[in-house]
This record gives sequence, structure tokens and C-alpha cells, in this order.
Amino acid sequence: MMVCCGVKADQVAVQVLAPKHFDTRFVKINVDNAPFLVTKLQVWVLPCVIAFVGGIAVDRIIGFEGL
Repeated sequence: MMVCCGVKADQVAVQVLAPKHFDTRFVKINVDNAPFLVTKLQVWVLPCVIAFVGGIAVDRIIGFEGL
């Protein structure tokens, strides 16, 4: 599962990552509506894409440089 936080992060995930990963679920989080989740996931810079495998964060892309 990929969690996408931030400005236009959902568009980046869909356009760049989704075509390469058909079996992946993408979740868009509005950081203004979920401050508890932002704190728990330690999202300090937007946009941020976090990859989870088996419920554990295994990778994160911060900003647009990693895409």
C-alpha cells in the first residue's frame, strides 16, 4: 500500500507509480483532516509518499525529486 500526503501527491502517484504497480493500493491523505496520522507517520515535508509492506513502512519518497 502507498500512502500519499500533500499537494498533488495523489496525481503523482497515479501518473508515475500506479502504471508500474497494478497490485498496489494508493491512499490519499489530506494532512489538514488527519493531524494524528501525520504525526504518527512523521510526515514533516510535503509531498510525501510512504510504501507499506505487511503494515510496516519500508520506504518513503519526500518531495518530487525521488519520482
